[in-house]
Amino acid sequence: MKVKLFIALGLMVLAADLQAQLCSVCNQAIGVNVYVVEDKLTSEQKRVCEQCLELKTTCYLCGMPVKINMTRLDDGRVLCARDAKEVVLTEDEARRDCTEARNELERLFSRFTTFPNTNASVAIVDRTQMDQLVRAPGFDRQCPSVYGYIRSRVVVGGQWKHPISILSGLPKYRLMAVCAHELGHAWVREKVPTTRDMDRDAEEGLCELIAYRLMEQLNQQTEMNAITNNLYTRGQFALFLEADTSYGFYTVMQWMKCGIDTRLRDEEPDRIRRIDEKKLPAQPATVPVPLVVAPTPVPDTLTLIGISGAGSRRLALINDRAFGTNESGKVRVGKTNTLIRCLEVRDDSVVIQVDGAPEKQELRLKAK
Repeated sequence: MKVKLFIALGLMVLAADLQAQLCSVCNQAIGVNVYVVEDKLTSEQKRVCEQCLELKTTCYLCGMPVKINMTRLDDGRVLCARDAKEVVLTEDEARRDCTEARNELERLFSRFTTFPNTNASVAIVDRTQMDQLVRAPGFDRQCPSVYGYIRSRVVVGGQWKHPISILSGLPKYRLMAVCAHELGHAWVREKVPTTRDMDRDAEEGLCELIAYRLMEQLNQQTEMNAITNNLYTRGQFALFLEADTSYGFYTVMQWMKCGIDTRLRDEEPDRIRRIDEKKLPAQPATVPVPLVVAPTPVPDTLTLIGISGAGSRRLALINDRAFGTNESGKVRVGKTNTLIRCLEVRDDSVVIQVDGAPEKQELRLKAK
């Protein structure tokens, strides 16, 4: 009799506890039937009620049902209230973020290589336009990312052109990661000989590695997790990350250009060091003779374009170059070059000193 009483009391307590739980979507008591949905951005398991589980509107970023305070984009995509606060919705802001990603990549990999710059253009497209690109002939030979698309080609005069399309409405750092990934494809087109026999997954693994290292530089753990958990490279990203950590990015680059294997091997990680040096040209065969391209316009005065990163990794983009604290270098000012030293990077300003000038200067971000 006592056992039955204890069971009954336990069931009553459990029912009361379930009734007290609130749905992550509508913030109402869930009741007895509890369902769990994964938030794709944070990887959290969130409890929802049966009514919200059956909603037809879901956030295209986190995958959670959306019932109230939703944002609907022109192409029909829906954002929950949380994610709507984080996404980039204007093309000007998106282009600035892409420029920041390029500059960060140049800084991060400056010891090893450079990435296409003036011949790589970025366009921000909606879901309808992205779907049209995906259905275009030859897409199966391009990057399969749902967020970005690149179709490199050689134009009249023998110059490479890399038109990149990135889906609108992405959070800033997701957008920057996608931009870095697509610039990785552009690098492959220009630097890797056309005679190189390489598995497509391997190329995607390299591009994911480039995006991952950029997010690591910017302390963006959520985006790092998203790249790690993405399985579409079929394990190649994890092997590239291990190879980069163990042997360095220079070894990774050499393997990309003239490795003897078509893909990295889990059982023999040391094979990334096996290359056919006879197939490594001093000037990659796929790089056409470049045309004379006018330099990208820069301000006529020293201007703080943006600040990225956090803590000791904070960077200040001044005119056309990113600086960390105590770094010196030349920046383009109008049609000339000026040597400066970055003394301190603050939240919304940077303190510099121009070579030969006794005074320090503080450059502030312009109000948006």
